[in-house]
Amino acid sequence: MAKAAGDYVSGSIGTITVRILLIAAMLALPLVGPSSDFIQGSNNSLFAKRFEWAPRKASGNIVFVAIDKRSLDAVGTWPWPRSVYASLLDKLIASGARDIFLDVDFSAFSSKQEDDRLAAALERAGGGVLLPVFRQQQTASSSETAVTRPISRFLQNAWPAFANVAMDTDGIVRRFDLGSQFDGNPTQSAAAALGRIDRSDGSLPVDYSIRPDTVPTFSLSQVLDGTVPAEAIRDRSVVVGASAAELKDIFAVPVYGAIAGPLIHVLAAETLLQNRFLRTFDQAPLELLFAAILIIAVVWRRSAGLITIMATGLIIVIVGEVGAFLLQWRYGLLIGTAVPWAMLMLAWMLALNERVDLGRMLVAIANTETRNTRRLMRRIIADSSDGVVAFDSNLKIVEASESAKAVLRAGVGASLLGAVHTAVIDIVGRLISEHDAEPGKIHTGLVNFFDNSGSQAAHYEASVTIAPVERTNAQPSAARRRFAGCLIIRDVSARHEYEERLKRLSELDELTGLLNRREFASRLTALRGKVFVCVLDIDRFSSLCATLGRDVGDELLEAVAARLQNAFAGDLLARLDGGHFGVATSAMDEGSIEGFADSLLALFEEPVPIRGAAVPISVRLGIARSGEADPRALPNAAESALDAARASPGLRWCSFDPSTAVRQARSRRLEQDMRDALQNRQFFLLFQPQIELADGRLVGAEALIRWNHPEFGLISPAEFIPIAESSGLICDIGRWTLFEACTEAAAWPAELSVAVNVSALQFERSDIEADVRAALSSSGLPSSRLCLELTESTFLDQGGPSIAKIGALRETGVVIALDDFGTGYSSMSYLADLPLDKLKIDQSFVRRMNGNPNAFEIVRAIISLAHGLNLQVVAEGIENEAEAEALHRLGCEMGQGYLFGRPDDSARMLSKWSVWKLLSAEA
Repeated sequence: MAKAAGDYVSGSIGTITVRILLIAAMLALPLVGPSSDFIQGSNNSLFAKRFEWAPRKASGNIVFVAIDKRSLDAVGTWPWPRSVYASLLDKLIASGARDIFLDVDFSAFSSKQEDDRLAAALERAGGGVLLPVFRQQQTASSSETAVTRPISRFLQNAWPAFANVAMDTDGIVRRFDLGSQFDGNPTQSAAAALGRIDRSDGSLPVDYSIRPDTVPTFSLSQVLDGTVPAEAIRDRSVVVGASAAELKDIFAVPVYGAIAGPLIHVLAAETLLQNRFLRTFDQAPLELLFAAILIIAVVWRRSAGLITIMATGLIIVIVGEVGAFLLQWRYGLLIGTAVPWAMLMLAWMLALNERVDLGRMLVAIANTETRNTRRLMRRIIADSSDGVVAFDSNLKIVEASESAKAVLRAGVGASLLGAVHTAVIDIVGRLISEHDAEPGKIHTGLVNFFDNSGSQAAHYEASVTIAPVERTNAQPSAARRRFAGCLIIRDVSARHEYEERLKRLSELDELTGLLNRREFASRLTALRGKVFVCVLDIDRFSSLCATLGRDVGDELLEAVAARLQNAFAGDLLARLDGGHFGVATSAMDEGSIEGFADSLLALFEEPVPIRGAAVPISVRLGIARSGEADPRALPNAAESALDAARASPGLRWCSFDPSTAVRQARSRRLEQDMRDALQNRQFFLLFQPQIELADGRLVGAEALIRWNHPEFGLISPAEFIPIAESSGLICDIGRWTLFEACTEAAAWPAELSVAVNVSALQFERSDIEADVRAALSSSGLPSSRLCLELTESTFLDQGGPSIAKIGALRETGVVIALDDFGTGYSSMSYLADLPLDKLKIDQSFVRRMNGNPNAFEIVRAIISLAHGLNLQVVAEGIENEAEAEALHRLGCEMGQGYLFGRPDDSARMLSKWSVWKLLSAEA
């Protein structure tokens, strides 16, 4: 009886313990469950199923142009020449594409010809192209990140957009970023830009209920050969990227398994366009309430049968899943149900514990599983391809796989100390010391070692684990020395060889064996002391390749690399791109830069022998010194100096001028600020009077634009107009100038005209005829009082179409003047064909005509030529009476310059010529 009573009490205590543990687990699940991999994985699987049950179609506002196998076969090489992308951009712009995202890495230079073609295409696109930037770790072991960007000349006419694809810990892409910081400025991701939202921070889940097969998709080769109708592209955003499996831009996603990276950007943008802003909320309070209800129901309804409990739980699961599905489908609310269903399972176990001695049953199951596990582990150890060794606290081998015995040349019972490499012995000793200090913890270590004792050298990776062994009767001091150890030895020779080969490929230029651009810049940071960094350019390298063949060009590059290696052994050498090489060497003193340049130039005084022929080459150099720029930016500084050398005929080398970097930074800042300057009315017009030389009568004025920058003050047009032309903003600025000048001139007396300059780029890209008609209509200015001043560059590239466009403008009644005549080509053939009314003599001739007989004769000839063509003549830059008198005698009708008045606002300009009072009286 006593024994039975003891068993009863023991069973009761066990049942209570299990009950308490189950209740504690139910209450803890809402707090710790969401952070576990199992719960997260279960919820993600449920979210994906709900996406799959309620598919949606894409909006059709985004078109995917795929670089597929058909496109790769059509071009026949990879990476593609950048002229292919240039042709693609022209096709898409001609079809009326709204935004174009090129999901292609343009961070490295190609040949100058190919880069020029793509840069020109981006310029023609007028700022409607997005180019990808990527944030990535600088090195594999570093937490610092850097942004990989397209080369700077491409970004001059395109927008940067982040194109990172972020994977969860299980390698599946479920979310997308809205943007990040780029050069200190918030920059949107490609999805956020295409999705047309203002945010550039944070991330959102991708709505994978949108089916990728409903996204309008065309092969890139179809776009290039013109088989895609323009209606399929017009007014749609376009994403261009890789879908071919061999390009390896494939990512795992829910529902669809794996899709191309560019399609992920499309689905993310579609998520925004369809307002599917998926969201979650903190479910812990509701889950705690649900747990409390389950616990109370189980405890109070002990009489309920297990089948009733299971049926009730099944109903709860069905209702809950249907509700979660509807919330996700209709309102974009993601409800994780893994925790509630886990709590239901625990509640069922709690109900079972009330009816069965679950504690004893679990102990029996555990004992059985332990025995099975031991048998399985012995089998695994014996058959493992890795070397697996189990050892005791005396460092004796107690178990060993066959592969371990072959590596260690020792078997069970042998001492571990006499069998393994000294590097493994050292780490075992360290782990034993850590175990003695903290005997309750598991201690692990990893070490690599090299073994050349066999017929073939091998690299191994050894993982050592020491875990405490529980002894019920052991003294604490003895327990500290009791442990079980495991040693796993893996042959990593193939991986080591592969990693070394990858490292070499990632650091070196494949053709020359020199460093590549990225590695060259990285290693510059490790150099100490004063350093010279030179970028060497082979003159006419593209022409040489075109003449002699690409194979000969490659041999030429190899020969140049060999000469540099012979002359600068031990220094950093790199092939940066194309015919550009980088050299970094220690500087002996400040004056040695000339000697350094001369030594480099002397290397190439002798022709380069190639295939039995002596090929003479010449080089140009750009040199930067340490301290003039950040070490990583020294190659860019040297390239800036190289550009200066190439811009000066006869100059063989040039050193970096830090002021150039300052000017470039100022230009970038002005380009950014220029976009808001029109809206904030920072631009304004001044007017310079134009005078009839015969009687000094005011006949009109030329409108001159100025920019009052809020920080830099007044900025010269000579500085901001080239920036506006390179960025494509000149069309908007020119249109504003035209409308503003016409509005001002409409209030002048009827005999006065206004002259407006039209940029060649504005004339080519914009509908200038429509702009002129709109400006005249809105202002009420008669067309005969408007003069458009064009330069020769307006029609030199496209003479016929430009001449037709000028003729159409002249038919509207406006006056056409040829500006700055004499400073360009001054082609007589063009002058004979142009429908002109006026010819303006450039001020450089006017200012020299009285002291320079040659300049005087040129002015005489220009005036005579203009009169022969029935053109009026306007002289610019008249500063004194002698110049005005001489021009009048030569027959020049009109003039402008400081003699008659500096550029001023409309009211003061009219007042000076006693016209403002007349205007007021008429009003």
